[in-house]
Amino acid sequence: MNLLDLIFPKRCVSCRKVGKYFCNNCTAKIKFITHQICPVCEKAAIDGATHPRCKTRYSIDGLTAFFHYEGPIRQAVKLVKYRFVSDLAKEFISLIPITSLQSITHLPAQAGNLQPTTLIPIPLHSSRQKFRGFNQAEVLGRLLAKRLNISVRPDILKRIKKTTAQVEMKDRKKRLVNMEKVFSIQQLLTTNYQPPTILLFDDVFTTGATLRSAANILKRAGAKSVWGIVMAHG
Repeated sequence: MNLLDLIFPKRCVSCRKVGKYFCNNCTAKIKFITHQICPVCEKAAIDGATHPRCKTRYSIDGLTAFFHYEGPIRQAVKLVKYRFVSDLAKEFISLIPITSLQSITHLPAQAGNLQPTTLIPIPLHSSRQKFRGFNQAEVLGRLLAKRLNISVRPDILKRIKKTTAQVEMKDRKKRLVNMEKVFSIQQLLTTNYQPPTILLFDDVFTTGATLRSAANILKRAGAKSVWGIVMAHG
């Protein structure tokens, strides 16, 4: 145990028991996603692939979520987002089952392409990132990419419109309008950078408006396949 652990001991995000961020009792209460949904209509979908009837030229191609957004998971997301703790982020990512990671690595193969996949974290607006000092999606995304042994490209997408946090908005229609024309492309997807599948990563899926908006701009910039990855589905 180091000095920081003595001064600021790790406490369970849920019950506050000293020791680690997810104690054994609270870890047992975590609910894993067993049935994925279509990221467009949010109804059950095989492996999370966007339904053919929901798919358009510029739509997101599918969604993989790891946990239900409740209990210890909800507390962990809030703690990582508003009170960044690096050790918590590492412990959080370590909860992801091996089977879920394997399903992600198989995505390029399903598309008939075995080239490397890359991960793009959903960016924060520059003013919000400056205020927080970090982007929780990038922090978690880098740790996930390390487990997947893939590259991370936070330089591709830029958030050009400052929006109200989606979790703070109760009305679905307002959430959808809130995410219109939010992103732009910083680096063009040229032949020198054209992965078969882009993993678009965020912490929580609520209405899916954020991921769909980002996927749309990536597709219009030339991306062939964009698949959403989130820690939790609310």
